[in-house]
Amino acid sequence: MRQSSNSLIYFPVFSIFRRKGFSLVEVTLALGLCAFTLVALLGLLPVALNSARSATEISRSAKAIEHMASELSQSRFTNVVGMANQTRYFDYDGLVTTNTNDAYFTVRATIVPDAGLLPGTPQTGVHQARVTFEVDTRSQTNAARASLVIADLGY
Repeated sequence: MRQSSNSLIYFPVFSIFRRKGFSLVEVTLALGLCAFTLVALLGLLPVALNSARSATEISRSAKAIEHMASELSQSRFTNVVGMANQTRYFDYDGLVTTNTNDAYFTVRATIVPDAGLLPGTPQTGVHQARVTFEVDTRSQTNAARASLVIADLGY
């Protein structure tokens, strides 16, 4: 040990605190942590893309069902019963198409007339039809189902 001019003892251990930069171990640990995080995020990417694609498909098939349901709801009851087992084709954006080759969604409407009385309605003079919609896509059969009850209230 040597002594400085003001008679303080000099310890070489304290010179560690004056260093600048990172050690090789610190850099290696930081790169390993970054690589692990990146691999985990990239592993979740296909799951997120499939979820987004599925949500988009469900939304567009619901739009196709809504289009057919609104068309049937605005028709007279006798016309609705006459349109039993109707099939419509929709493109990827949910718009009606007549070309089956362009169709991404196929919506079948099965109509069952006089499927019973509606709850809370009088026993006489009220007829109803139950409409069941089934949606098939290019990638999946029975992608969505929905039901609608249309009543003939006489006006």
